[in-house]
Amino acid sequence: MIKEEAKKWLIKALNDYKTAQVLLSMPEEEIVTDTLCFHCQQTVEKFLKTFLINAGIDFGKTHSIEYLIKLCSCVDKEFKNLYEKVKGLTDYAVEVRYPDEFYIPTLEEAKEAFKSATFIKEFVLKKLNIGEDLK
Repeated sequence: MIKEEAKKWLIKALNDYKTAQVLLSMPEEEIVTDTLCFHCQQTVEKFLKTFLINAGIDFGKTHSIEYLIKLCSCVDKEFKNLYEKVKGLTDYAVEVRYPDEFYIPTLEEAKEAFKSATFIKEFVLKKLNIGEDLK
């Protein structure tokens, strides 16, 4: 069974994922890749935080996917293998959102980010033994 606070994070993670899905379903020339990558990063971050909250692990304030995976792997060693699947996603948390570090990801990068988000979503849902309908 999933804790109530973890369930709230899970709902937010699923909403970010759904937003990324909608963006990816647009005609290629209309896809806003920086926004898509941001929502993929947020999906992964929130799924990892859901797992940690459900396990009773504090993670502080962070957007670092790598750090969250390290914490998750303290609970379940299988998380150690995830780093290669999500390498670089942390950069989409802040860098693509502001013009200071102006960068627009390519469509291929955005598609890869979505693949990573999908993999992590499925991985964490399986670890929590629940479906997207939260049952």
